[in-house]
Amino acid sequence: MGAWGTGILQNDTTCDIWVEVKELYNKGLSLKAIRIQLEKAYKPNTDFEYYSEIWTGIAYGQWMCGELEEYTIKKIKASTQEKWLTLWAEDKKDLQERINVLQKFIDKIQIPRPNPLKRKKINIRQAFFETGDVIGIKINSNKNIAAIVTDHVNYQNDGENKIVFTDLIFEDQTTIEEILKSNIYYLDVGGSNNYYRGFYRAIFSARNMVKQIKNAFIIGKIEIGEQLSLGVGTPYGDWPKIGNLIEEQINFIKENKSDKPINVSVNQFLKPEDHLRNILIEWDKKIFRESLEQKKTVS
Repeated sequence: MGAWGTGILQNDTTCDIWVEVKELYNKGLSLKAIRIQLEKAYKPNTDFEYYSEIWTGIAYGQWMCGELEEYTIKKIKASTQEKWLTLWAEDKKDLQERINVLQKFIDKIQIPRPNPLKRKKINIRQAFFETGDVIGIKINSNKNIAAIVTDHVNYQNDGENKIVFTDLIFEDQTTIEEILKSNIYYLDVGGSNNYYRGFYRAIFSARNMVKQIKNAFIIGKIEIGEQLSLGVGTPYGDWPKIGNLIEEQINFIKENKSDKPINVSVNQFLKPEDHLRNILIEWDKKIFRESLEQKKTVS
């Protein structure tokens, strides 16, 4: 990543959004449409913690693809204001360093990229599941994990499902009632496949799912409305690695205590309450500060 890695692309949220921009760009969406979709999804104008991280990801994506909007430039310039940098505000030195990095980034992206990325050709795949589907996914020869499809989208070239996993692992069959009583699955640090530290949910593209879609089956359907935000996580999951991730977590818990902040039941996820939102916002901040300290140590 070169110079971009310093403070910009090394940030998990910015990296995640850049990955989303690239994925959506390859699916045929215009960069303006992508920006509108991500702005609607992440709501940066109400996010005083991650405003600058969200807009750097969008701006970097548009610059890489050769179509940086003036609208986006204005937003990224605004991100240097202290009110949008509350994650950095506890340490004035860190705050000033962040502002300096952002300013260099702003200066750089206003020079058009010489060789913008070209769209990659993708075979058309439609979303395998619909919003509200409750599914089982095989994780090994005799165990399945229950999960909830919270969204489905079909783009020009690809479909995708947003899936939230529960901690209900079963052998032959289960019921909607049992799933609603379970908790949202949590993945801790550890293991070769660990790219999460948080509640297990992700967007899975249909083309990523297609080779092993036979491992999933529909259990039933529920009504999906407003949902509890589970914090910043990895946006794109890898369907073939689901079993590995679950096995790693099971083995991790045998010898370690989870750092999970709270249990979140499926019912709580589907009927969000403000006090839970606040706890998870503080957890996000804690993880961010820890990752910041780790990067300081490495550098």
